[in-house]
Amino acid sequence: MSVHFKLPDVGEGVAEAEVIRWLVRPGEQVEQDQGVVEVQTDKAVVELPSPAEGLVEKVHWQEGETVPVGEVLLVIQPQAPQQSGPSPSPPPLLPSDSEEQEGPISQGLKRSKEPQPERIRTAGKRRVMAAPSTRRLARELGIDLSQVHGTGPQGRVTPEDVRKFAKSDTASSGLSSIDAGSRINGSGDPLVEKLCKTREVIAKRLHFSVTQKPHVTHFDELNAEGLVSWRRRLKEESGIQMSYFPVLLKALAVTIRHHPQFNAHFDEEQKQIHRFTSVHLGIAVDTPRGLLVPVIRDVDRKNIVEIAKEVRHLTQAAQNGSLSPDQLRGSTLTVSNVGPLGGRWATPIINPPEVAILAIHPIEQRPVVIDGKLTSGWRMNVSLSFDHRILDGADAIRFTQTLEGYLRDMGKLVLELS
Repeated sequence: MSVHFKLPDVGEGVAEAEVIRWLVRPGEQVEQDQGVVEVQTDKAVVELPSPAEGLVEKVHWQEGETVPVGEVLLVIQPQAPQQSGPSPSPPPLLPSDSEEQEGPISQGLKRSKEPQPERIRTAGKRRVMAAPSTRRLARELGIDLSQVHGTGPQGRVTPEDVRKFAKSDTASSGLSSIDAGSRINGSGDPLVEKLCKTREVIAKRLHFSVTQKPHVTHFDELNAEGLVSWRRRLKEESGIQMSYFPVLLKALAVTIRHHPQFNAHFDEEQKQIHRFTSVHLGIAVDTPRGLLVPVIRDVDRKNIVEIAKEVRHLTQAAQNGSLSPDQLRGSTLTVSNVGPLGGRWATPIINPPEVAILAIHPIEQRPVVIDGKLTSGWRMNVSLSFDHRILDGADAIRFTQTLEGYLRDMGKLVLELS
């Protein structure tokens, strides 16, 4: 009996997913747990494994189509009949003029049980070996992979190769998509581009947040002298180069101990506040696909080194498009670290169902007045947006004052950690 593989519930509250790329085509033999299709939900791009071994009979959806949860994706014949004569030729490959339409349906690719980099071939172009996440990155940056020199094993193109090429003169010498469109139609009219699934979901969630949650943003300038001095001593005495962000996340988790009302969700339907005892911080990451918010769990129970490692891992995974749905769910408070980009102030939008979001701005040396004298000091701006149904301005002021206490005097933070 044929196996009808239906789209499973791949994430919290996910009702549908977009087919990004088929990894198999009709007529191909697949193994159980072999990846057969990539789908994109409002959480992440997910590779779905085959539920059985057999022959792919039929594919029900085209790339780019949105599939409701529970609908049949493809049909698999568990036991392919044995062929006594020569194997029949596979269906003809579908021509493709753009990488966006490439995929195993048009390429006739086979995958082993372990994910392997795929060799991509387009008409008139050399074969390219690259992982799915690398190909997604290339599409998002508008890069033709056949022009990129791979530095990975056996010439595989890596995400770093794609980013390096995007910044190179070779890439910049080509026409942009809008320039190309203008040359073709001779009008200069911009090309119309449909929102990708990620940006679509971002737009929907943020629109809901700003229209349903009464936002108020509290701005503050924090004294960060203790944090800067501690980091400098750490480097001088032990040679450890530690960024500010993991330390700030730990200080934030300790701050939440004293202000637990910020570590909460608001249930819009039941009008209930759900407060959490563990601190799971979402960290906003700027990626080619849009803003993603991977989650560092139990920040209150982890040390700074563990937090630093997790920040690096999640940031890299977000930029490569390899985050799992579990890594994108369950945050209790979101932090937007805009320090590396600059900027003094912001009005960040709350990530529902959370009740607050904190934007951290650059730590800078500024002129300050101390005891009536003008001197220099290390200061950091923060922008704290909160849901005014749940929190008040006084709560926000007390929150940032507590955080400042740890940044001004790291000894106080150490005492809290003991």
